[in-house]
Amino acid sequence: MMRDACPAAASPESGFRTEEDHFFWKALVELAAAQEASQGELAAFAGASQGYVSKILAGKQAPKPALRRRLAAFFGLSYEDMLAFGRQRLDAAAYPAEEGASRRCQVREPAYGGSEATGRGGEALRAWLRDLHAREDRQSAYTEVPLREATASMGGGSTETGDRTLSYLSFRTDWIRSKGNPEYMTAIRAFGDSMEPTIADGSVVLIDEGRRQFVKNKVYYLRYNGQMYIKRLIDAGGRLGIASDADANVLLVSDADDFEIIGRCIWTARELD
Repeated sequence: MMRDACPAAASPESGFRTEEDHFFWKALVELAAAQEASQGELAAFAGASQGYVSKILAGKQAPKPALRRRLAAFFGLSYEDMLAFGRQRLDAAAYPAEEGASRRCQVREPAYGGSEATGRGGEALRAWLRDLHAREDRQSAYTEVPLREATASMGGGSTETGDRTLSYLSFRTDWIRSKGNPEYMTAIRAFGDSMEPTIADGSVVLIDEGRRQFVKNKVYYLRYNGQMYIKRLIDAGGRLGIASDADANVLLVSDADDFEIIGRCIWTARELD
């Protein structure tokens, strides 16, 4: 029986393969403690052995998808809502000291096996889920793209190719999806004046790494003989040319060159002095 302690205060005894495993575990142990549900009750409802449920609660075993959904149904929740609850609990960095450890388990109601929650605790949980979904709907209006440590030169070339994320930029989801798949997008900072007025010195440039095929007269983030550039690619009499917007200089790419298109530049912005 799980009557005397809140398992959510403990950490799993072994790591999980995915964040989803951890989210589900966090929700399960907190809800089981809040509703004073025993391992036997959970096991009987889910059709699993009590020993197996004990391992799941201890973080030693990640249950299969079908069992996860049955365990979620014990609390009258969908699997997705269980994940959302677990994510929120893990994201909560700390609780005010004066509230005490009991505040870690705020949702209290008798264990039940149906789809409808009863009691004040069930109402509180449903209200929390409504608020969570409302926040997620608002947040989904924007998509974050990582701003990488890497830089690109619009002149003599850059050797900075770091993948470390410095921060994130938020774009309207409808706009960025109209440009491509955000999963393949990243942002870098560009330096130099050879691409002015198209891209100014110090600009942040949004790169779609899912678009690597050559389309003439488009601007790309590319590697050329060990250096990273942002340049316009042109058709120079049947050969691939690397061009600047600020002057007439063109570099012709040969088969012997180290050349790779990293992605197409699709947006730019810069700070004002």
